[in-house]
Amino acid sequence: MVVTGIKSKKGVKKSSSPFWLVLDVHGVLIPNSERWILGQLAKQIHMSRWDIYLRWLLNLRDAQTGKLSAKKFYEHVFDQKISDAVFSRTIMKMYSSKGNFSPRVVSELQRLKKAGWNLAVLSDMNTAQASFHRSNGNLSLFDEVSISCETGLMKPFPSAFVALEKKLRTRKDHIIFCDDMWMNTFSASLQGWKAVTIKGQSQLARFLKDLK
Repeated sequence: MVVTGIKSKKGVKKSSSPFWLVLDVHGVLIPNSERWILGQLAKQIHMSRWDIYLRWLLNLRDAQTGKLSAKKFYEHVFDQKISDAVFSRTIMKMYSSKGNFSPRVVSELQRLKKAGWNLAVLSDMNTAQASFHRSNGNLSLFDEVSISCETGLMKPFPSAFVALEKKLRTRKDHIIFCDDMWMNTFSASLQGWKAVTIKGQSQLARFLKDLK
């Protein structure tokens, strides 16, 4: 676990200015399954995994800022038309199989809310991923939710952090941000946030347990 800007892992003293815990979804709250999905589909349609990854990277920003729908995004990635039924049966079925929050993490988040913490999500997602999490209730625990395909703002660009910070209405050093990508935690620390690089639900649960 890499910690940036936090002097103690054993909790944070409360003050009149609210504390916010801001979490990424992919790679922190749930496994980062995108590459696994691409690899599985590459085998099924007999395409080069590297060709698929390249197309994925080239179209990722448009998908995660809402310029491309998720279905159109995967059509570009696989260079073929995808029916709504196939999209639901394959891509979203695989995504949803790894898309639920750990009960242990949910329990810790509920404890923190009772202790007075505010919770927020700052995550890059395409339209189908955002729809999945909003419809299944995964985001109901959070007081603020910022998703890139809805705001048009992606990490690690500073605009994503600045836009959310305006909604949080608190001091910069009262925001703790957890993400699995070092460039995102680095960008958050440049904004004055306390940033923690966390990879996976188990590591997140241990970190949350130390917050009081």
